[in-house]
Amino acid sequence: MFDIFKKERGASAHLAERPPRHSRGWIEVRGYLEKTPSLRVLDFGATSPANINYLTSRGHSVYMANMVQDATRPEWLRPAQEPEDKKAQPQFDTDGFLAANLEFSGRDFDVILLWDTVNYLPPEMVPALFERLRQVLRPDGLLLAFFHGRLSGPETAYARFQLTDGDDLIVHDGGNFPVRKIYQTRQLEKFLEGYSSARFFLDKDNVREVIVYR
Repeated sequence: MFDIFKKERGASAHLAERPPRHSRGWIEVRGYLEKTPSLRVLDFGATSPANINYLTSRGHSVYMANMVQDATRPEWLRPAQEPEDKKAQPQFDTDGFLAANLEFSGRDFDVILLWDTVNYLPPEMVPALFERLRQVLRPDGLLLAFFHGRLSGPETAYARFQLTDGDDLIVHDGGNFPVRKIYQTRQLEKFLEGYSSARFFLDKDNVREVIVYR
């Protein structure tokens, strides 16, 4: 079975394909999916029929959340707390956004495929996001995340990752969303303090892959 949370508006099932990505994180996740039956997987990004088929054909359940697109909607911006200050910026409604987008009706997950979602979200919500994901990740469950090391460049274009039987992920264009912030290793370690362990892999394209265990 599968479910879709917050199905995106105007998303296309035919996304432009880019060069594949060799992923050490995916190799580890794939091994876990192959040896462990009946897992519940949370996959971030636009609805992917290929990922749904990949996971359900192996007996797993899959749920999807497309937070990057939803985070650009203007209703999540609250007026500045000091409107008389002309330099004050609207504040992102982190609590409201997470309640609307990461409410799973009591479900929890064995695997969370976060990908590079974090780089494209408002920075003020990122600590709360990791705390919420820790709450819904089952004991001994794992989370896979990618983190860009640059604000711009061809490799920073937002992508949708497609699961495969091999060591490479198929990479599709995910839409026109810029990297909002890059995070240093010490910042990431701070976000992950509530998890039991994390392993970092730095690839040649300056993207860090992280496998996190609950």
